[in-house]
Amino acid sequence: MFHMNYCEYNRSNIDYDRIYRPAGSGDYLFLLLKTPMKFYLNQQLTVSRENACILYTPGYCQHYQAVRKFRNSYMHFATDMKFENTYQIPVNCLLYPDNFHQMDILLQEIQQEYLAKMPYYEMRLRNLTEELFLQLSRALLRPTDHQSPESSSLRETFQNLRLQMLRTCEEDWTIERLCRESSMAKSQFYHYYKMFFDTTPKAELLQARMEKAHTLLTNEALQIQQAAHMCGFTNIQHFSRYFREWYHCSPSQYQKQQKISPGKM
Repeated sequence: MFHMNYCEYNRSNIDYDRIYRPAGSGDYLFLLLKTPMKFYLNQQLTVSRENACILYTPGYCQHYQAVRKFRNSYMHFATDMKFENTYQIPVNCLLYPDNFHQMDILLQEIQQEYLAKMPYYEMRLRNLTEELFLQLSRALLRPTDHQSPESSSLRETFQNLRLQMLRTCEEDWTIERLCRESSMAKSQFYHYYKMFFDTTPKAELLQARMEKAHTLLTNEALQIQQAAHMCGFTNIQHFSRYFREWYHCSPSQYQKQQKISPGKM
């Protein structure tokens, strides 16, 4: 749960401006830094680059100063969660996410909601704040060696192909097709897929097909063989075996359960 206390987007202070709160601000402070800053963290001086961020916890000394120009976006807020546990976000230290501009856009939306106070704005603020920290967490969980322009482009290529496969899981997605569409050899393709997504295309394709089958079989107008075909299975025995492994019952047993307990799934 988040409660917004104050926020500003793209704030400019006077050159060399200094912020000093030795006992913190009494709440959380999230800073998105658009200019280099001098930070005093654990009694040590650190100079940040632009496009950095920091999450201060309540009671932690906030001491920073612009190297020259001062410009940032920020928000003060309260919450009862632990960021290290919930989002795996380090606190009271400088971070350099590769999705800085996405987070900046979210902070702009947060400020607009905070100022306009339209109906349901508090709910909208909570949703935007959660999205902001989810975006930051995802960026920090990506290995740093993926953040070069070349590897970021490669990751995007793999992500687009992966989403195409999962959206059309009923199609014949062989490894040969994936390699052809990515212009890679089989071993190279597997290497990058595992590195980017920590799984294999076969495992993700099977999961997508099983989840689709699980939903399709709630439709009593569909025969099991039709559902299997719509999920990309040409062999009904293979479909039944995989379904049993995933859901611990046969497709026909699952359909019977739905008739006995309508609306359960």
